[in-house]
Amino acid sequence: MARPEVPIEVDPETGIWRTDGLPMVYLPRHFLVNNHRAVEEALGLEAYREILRAATAKSAIHWCQAEARTHGLTPEATFRHYFKRLSQRGWGQFTVDALDIGRRRGSISLRNSVFVLERPAGAEAPVCYMFEGFMTGAMRFLIETSEARVETHCHETQCAAQGGGDHCRFEFGA
Repeated sequence: MARPEVPIEVDPETGIWRTDGLPMVYLPRHFLVNNHRAVEEALGLEAYREILRAATAKSAIHWCQAEARTHGLTPEATFRHYFKRLSQRGWGQFTVDALDIGRRRGSISLRNSVFVLERPAGAEAPVCYMFEGFMTGAMRFLIETSEARVETHCHETQCAAQGGGDHCRFEFGA
């Protein structure tokens, strides 16, 4: 097994993990997914999806801004770096299949999603909707560097947990 490609620094006094100066938390996958499912069950899928979309978009924008400053990346390079880092941190393997900045849309494939791997096959609905906000936030970062605030949207159009293939697919745009 390969070592992580993500640089990790651990403060010996506080135990805080950092990558590129941002504080991180390392936890078991089942812990994340079990908490995710419990909140979904308590709030209902659509209510939770909306909450997650806003929260994860905000986090994606924050991360992209910090990484662009840290590494001096262009907006598009930052967008691509974001999904590379998510892949390196164990969320699944993200592939930017299409990104048309001029037309403000794109698509991403996801293999080995943490949410698919922790759920038996045959899910009734897509289970990787948490990533929709990741994509809308990264897209907003990309577009808003040259424009005023824009509304973005994303939808999981295929989920491997539903038995429709070996990967999930997301379509996004503004």
